[in-house]
Amino acid sequence: MIDGQFSWTKQWYPVSPINYLDSSRPNPIALLSKNLVVWQDKNQNWIAMDDVCPHRLAKLSIGSIDREKETLVCRYHGWCFNSEGKCSKIPMSTGKKAEKTACDSQRSQVKIYPTMVVQDLLWIWPDRDSAAFDDCLSKQPATTPEFQQNKSSNNWHMLEVPLGYTVSMENSFDPAHAPFVHQGIGYFSPKTAVPMQHFKLVGEMSSEKGFIVKYKGCNLINQTMDATRTFVPPCSNTSLYNYSNGKTEVFQLYFVPTKPGYCKYIGQGKSVESNFKLINFLLKIVPNFLLTAFQHLYIYKFNDQDITVMYPQEIAYSKLKKTWSKAYYLATLSDKGSIIFRTWLDKFAGGVPSWGSNAQELSDQQLYDRWHRHTKYCPICRSSASFLEKVRVFCNISAKIFIFLALIFMIVGLPLKLVIASIIMGFISLFGSSLSDDIRHSFISSISKKGLSEIKLW
Repeated sequence: MIDGQFSWTKQWYPVSPINYLDSSRPNPIALLSKNLVVWQDKNQNWIAMDDVCPHRLAKLSIGSIDREKETLVCRYHGWCFNSEGKCSKIPMSTGKKAEKTACDSQRSQVKIYPTMVVQDLLWIWPDRDSAAFDDCLSKQPATTPEFQQNKSSNNWHMLEVPLGYTVSMENSFDPAHAPFVHQGIGYFSPKTAVPMQHFKLVGEMSSEKGFIVKYKGCNLINQTMDATRTFVPPCSNTSLYNYSNGKTEVFQLYFVPTKPGYCKYIGQGKSVESNFKLINFLLKIVPNFLLTAFQHLYIYKFNDQDITVMYPQEIAYSKLKKTWSKAYYLATLSDKGSIIFRTWLDKFAGGVPSWGSNAQELSDQQLYDRWHRHTKYCPICRSSASFLEKVRVFCNISAKIFIFLALIFMIVGLPLKLVIASIIMGFISLFGSSLSDDIRHSFISSISKKGLSEIKLW
């Protein structure tokens, strides 16, 4: 039963965890091919507007915030805009009357969009309709139900990948890929994979409420698991796993369409726990920001594996000029989740996000770039990379000092033990410098700085 067409713009989208945003400056945001800028006013409200100055079309996100007047200032010529998008100052205006006339003109206004903060995420309603601020009140964001929230999760994790919304969401309803694509991570292995015996749609799908699927596991470890995955348009994917031992896990993922060929993934990571006392002790003494950053590095590899498989899949599909049902040969029960999602997309949402589909070919350096995918957004990973650079510099200086001391000790004839100890400390410092530099680079790219430009995925 069709209950109306889905509107891509009359929806709430999570665009960033709050702790990824900088309240002291404008933040650029991409959503549905719109370039937006978000900034915070004195009342700690987040303002979202088009990232373009009506004067000469410069990006407002490279400007600044005037806290005294509570305006967003364009970097190009200093035009100022208040939280309602109204131009309030034009520095190069020839007089107050001319300035007022220009500021009162509709042509000097910047379009603003409704926002809200829920569950530590900033949400935007990207509709340009004049009734947007009224329309958005009729719908609430598709958040994780409070009783299902993962209490062990640290916080939200976000990255923007060179994969389109459709292939990303489709992949999320294909649990059977995990033992093969994610081999080497956790318990995933082709050796433990088993055919899925149960996969079904629960109830009916609809344009606004999406759909729910239930299925069993696809490997020897979780084959008795009862899983429920709920899709609430446009981008919410909530997974509930009930295991035979009584354990329950909840995972919340959002797949946010930013622009053709790119999608923003926002999810929650689990806290690190171990049965080994030594590991737990080490976890306690490691700075929290560094510990979280290493968890993000773990997610990088998981994501790199998905990109390696899904990116060429998306390119191949874009060249076939066929519908998905003819391009894919879906012959197993485990394909049912992907079929259900594609069916919803075709039936209610025009088959693709409102901008259309246009995959583009990228080099390995672009495909496996980590700085633009995640680190530039994440304050924890930026801090960790900066910290590791300081460690590298410190180790370099230490190495030079110890080697210099070894030479001095040799010249003045001090005991050989002191000379050897200084040399050893020098080599340890050099090793520390190299190791910290390698780890720092892992926040920048998946491609190693050393040796051949190869990527170890499995």
